[in-house]
Amino acid sequence: MNSTIIRVCTFNLRRDGMDRGTPNDWGKRRPIMKECLEKMQPKIIGTQEGTVSQLNNILDDLNESAKCWSWVGKEADELHAINAIFYRHDLFSFISSETFWFNEYRTKLGPAWGSKHSSACTWAHLEYITTKQPFIIFNVHLEYPSPNTRHHSIPILLSEIKKNYNVNQVIVTGDFNNWPEEVEGTTPVQQLIILGQNASEIQQMKQAGFIDTYQHGEVPTFNGFRSAGYGPKIDFIWITLNSIYRVHGETKIDDYHDQDGFFPSDHFPVYADLIVTV
Repeated sequence: MNSTIIRVCTFNLRRDGMDRGTPNDWGKRRPIMKECLEKMQPKIIGTQEGTVSQLNNILDDLNESAKCWSWVGKEADELHAINAIFYRHDLFSFISSETFWFNEYRTKLGPAWGSKHSSACTWAHLEYITTKQPFIIFNVHLEYPSPNTRHHSIPILLSEIKKNYNVNQVIVTGDFNNWPEEVEGTTPVQQLIILGQNASEIQQMKQAGFIDTYQHGEVPTFNGFRSAGYGPKIDFIWITLNSIYRVHGETKIDDYHDQDGFFPSDHFPVYADLIVTV
């Protein structure tokens, strides 16, 4: 039997255009993002908040040395952000992909349950070129700041997973936004962490048999372009208890920054090495 390891990353990019005229403008962050990804060496990346131009910038940077990357995804919200899935097409064959929305329709953009904006999930059905082992990655960006919307979104995610696929072949990446209050609130970090752990969207995932691949306690993954994280862990890579995968080594929260202390995004990327035996 042969074992294959893939490094899977989830990364909220922070949408281009939000920080124009500041040190965190995308044009200034792009080379830091490039260095971060070169250092990390992922094989699959689930991104959130990226715009088409931003995603194509990243694609160009990834393909600078070897043209082996592609991405899929559709506009997920009214701000033209995309939940993209980047993958190495020299390692994985693309089978199919779709985007669905967290609302009563699922098939078209639109907010629901009191949310400010639409939220969505992109999935991609891929297959290892060498072994023909199929797997499916669901890349999620849940709505903020509505906990009610997030609560109602998880049953949709779970039903879409179970509708077409063997749940044990599924990887879920994404920003679950399990914040109990506004980002810049005054609640102490340790209390926020506990509240984030107990959030409905996280508890529903666990009750459905998913496990967080990060098993080293709760560490904030939102940094707000500061030197330290703030709040609960909101960025996840999930697999099921009976997954074809198991975690190889330690899942990482990467706090990469350049020599001047600037970050590639206001979120830290999370990545896991997943091993499958075929």
